[in-house]
Amino acid sequence: MMYSFEKRLTIYHEGKRPRFLYFLNKGKVKCVKVHEDGKEYITNLYNQGAFFGYTALIEDAVYDDTAVVLEEAEVLQIPKDEFLQMVYSDITIAGKFIHIITQNVKEKEERLLNLAYSSLRKRVAKALIDIVDKFNVTNTTKAIEISREEIAQYIGTATESLNRTISDFKGEGLIDINKGKIVPVNLEKLRNLRY
Repeated sequence: MMYSFEKRLTIYHEGKRPRFLYFLNKGKVKCVKVHEDGKEYITNLYNQGAFFGYTALIEDAVYDDTAVVLEEAEVLQIPKDEFLQMVYSDITIAGKFIHIITQNVKEKEERLLNLAYSSLRKRVAKALIDIVDKFNVTNTTKAIEISREEIAQYIGTATESLNRTISDFKGEGLIDINKGKIVPVNLEKLRNLRY
């Protein structure tokens, strides 16, 4: 069944048992984990055409993060039993989810290595590239539609540290700022940032 969600609404909560597989038909969603001190870490970002909430279903476990709408969304909810029946009875569907899960694991491993060993500049550049790629921002005059606070949560740093790096990037001509939003103007240099 298709449902509409307004910005900032929660689709599912960490620690709850899954009842649905979600397919994002329109909009953007972030998944977050909340640390005991109240700080959020964005575990994943989803754009239209993405499935989410499947890991808890497949593992028959509770959700390990919370899904929150970033931009008004249309979400198809597929009941758990129907999803599992499709996975168990159709090798093509099972293969598709194995591929999705594998890509997700690779991406998280790369983010973890980046978080552990890269400089703040490289982490910010990588985050901007990830967001551009995930949200299909192909036009270098289009702003990234995610707040600076959310970018900081995506890379695990303080917003103030992110803002200093964003100012440096603007001064170097890598990005521009339009009405407070970041516009990536030189994606190639951001992708190949050395330090």
